Amino acid sequence: MRNLLKFFLSKENLLASIFLIILLFYFFSSLNLEKTIGEDVVGPSSFPIIISLIGTVLILFLFLQNFKKKNKIINEKNNSIKENINKLSPILITIIFVLTFELIGFIFSSLIYSFLFIYYLNRHFKIALIFSIFITFVIFILFYYGLNFQMPMGTLINTDEVFPFLKAIKKSIY
Repeated sequence: MRNLLKFFLSKENLLASIFLIILLFYFFSSLNLEKTIGEDVVGPSSFPIIISLIGTVLILFLFLQNFKKKNKIINEKNNSIKENINKLSPILITIIFVLTFELIGFIFSSLIYSFLFIYYLNRHFKIALIFSIFITFVIFILFYYGLNFQMPMGTLINTDEVFPFLKAIKKSIY
């Protein structure tokens, strides 16, 4: 038991252990979401359950990989915390997106999310900025105008106040 606790709290696995605890909390809290009217297979809790299960499986793969490394390479230095943060940064970027989605609205949170994700993958500032602006506005136009979805406009930064012409365009279309 002591060796298992030492393994999860080692410097290679500490951040992954924290994310595992967050994902397990996310999973169990999603079980308490209200059910829909019908007995659908897919309901409001389906997406959080799927995300938490996929995240848990990926973190378990990371634990397995670190366990194999630890047994295989005894004298060499293992992954540092910086390398683990680099491996888990897509999860961290997604958590930031989820937390800011309602606060600053779809446009700003998606712009930040796509920029950080593309910059993480590509490492070119200009490409990440241009593509994130493009993809955010294409998705916004598709859902807000094309499919007439009500997108979160934000409470901290109200997108309707920043861009007052968005509602006028929507009223002229519908």
